Amino acid sequence: MSEPPSLHSRRALTLRFDIPISKTHEFWDALKQGRFVTTKCSKCGNVSFPPQADCPRCMSGECRWVDLGRNATLVTFTHVRVTPASFSGSDPYIIAIGELSQGLKVLAWLEGVDPADAKPGMELKVEVRTIKEGGPYYVFVRA
Repeated sequence: MSEPPSLHSRRALTLRFDIPISKTHEFWDALKQGRFVTTKCSKCGNVSFPPQADCPRCMSGECRWVDLGRNATLVTFTHVRVTPASFSGSDPYIIAIGELSQGLKVLAWLEGVDPADAKPGMELKVEVRTIKEGGPYYVFVRA
């Protein structure tokens, strides 16, 4: 017989989010191809990340896709040792903010770097990964 749930019990939680991506599907398609892209407003020139269907600066719906490249510089990071319940199966990890060459700041997991070795100014590279269900995502690694 199993124990009744308590404040200290852990159990698997499966979440499913149906997020419409009809206007930003090109971002996900590009990731599947190993490219890192975002949107740039054709009217005011604002570059947004994450990609936006409409420009947050001038509200224009005339955005085009631009390549961001893969190089970044570490701005800051945090080493997460006490993971939230939704990541209870994960080892401690690093979340980082990297600045791309265009000046955009991007949030991503930093993989393959010991927290003691992570230093602001460190050169990073964006790499694409795939979850077991097949969806793409991106991480930072040391350049």
